[in-house]
Amino acid sequence: MVALDVQGYGAPPRTDFHRSAVHDGLNEALRRAFAAAAVEWDSCVWQDGGDGALILIPSAVPKVVVLTHLVRHLTDEVREHNEASSDAARIRLRVCLHSGEVRRTDHGVVGSGIILVSRLLNSAELREERTNSLDPITLAVTDGFFRDVVAHHPAAEPEKYREIRFEEKEIATSAWVKNAVAVRKPDAPAQVAPPAGRDEDQLNSLVDALMEVPSMADDVSRRAVLARLPRHIGSAIPYHPRARLHVFEIVRTCQDYENGVTALITALRTLEGDSVPVLRAEVAARKWLDEQGDIG
Repeated sequence: MVALDVQGYGAPPRTDFHRSAVHDGLNEALRRAFAAAAVEWDSCVWQDGGDGALILIPSAVPKVVVLTHLVRHLTDEVREHNEASSDAARIRLRVCLHSGEVRRTDHGVVGSGIILVSRLLNSAELREERTNSLDPITLAVTDGFFRDVVAHHPAAEPEKYREIRFEEKEIATSAWVKNAVAVRKPDAPAQVAPPAGRDEDQLNSLVDALMEVPSMADDVSRRAVLARLPRHIGSAIPYHPRARLHVFEIVRTCQDYENGVTALITALRTLEGDSVPVLRAEVAARKWLDEQGDIG
């Protein structure tokens, strides 16, 4: 299923004239994109929301086709519309993908998947991602869609996705945003860098120590750790399907934020207590930070 919404549809300086251009332009862009991706439009269930839509695509259509071909063609079509439009008539979309069962009723369709993808679409976290992006489309996928589809297809570029946490009404869970923009801490005063080889040795020692902590050993457990980091740090950490490389990303991203590494150790202690592996990881973290003159 595809859920999408136009940013700022009802906001000034848009008039009804501009909204008509946006509405017509979006519908035309969608139909062209579906045709270019060889997805039959008439086989889909379409709910028009004026400033957006919910589109249910038959399960016979490969999900990776929707993820790669359809989204790419839609991006191209929206970009073409924007190039020929005034600023008030341009389209900037939030697009969310999910897969799941739905039930037809006399007046439409229902399903827990529709609720999930709708909550993600309307979440403050995804709206912020849209605001921070210059691209015509900000793409997000649910956690299940990422793990079942994106992570298994190199053409989907899973390395370009970043995990975020979002809360909207009754839903509080993870999702994945492609090419999300992270707000970094202000640049610290310039420092003399330690010899690269020694720094890398200490970093590898820290990663080794973290890999010995049970909460960092597998993907599900690492997600529990990231959920206990400050949101702006946890949501900025790139995902990697290989455990060790994911831990590298966790450490490097935490380093980019003030007290980020300390927050990581605190999260581990919350889950593991003062276990021997956690204490070893803390010692390794201090050694690594001391090498860089960073108190973490």
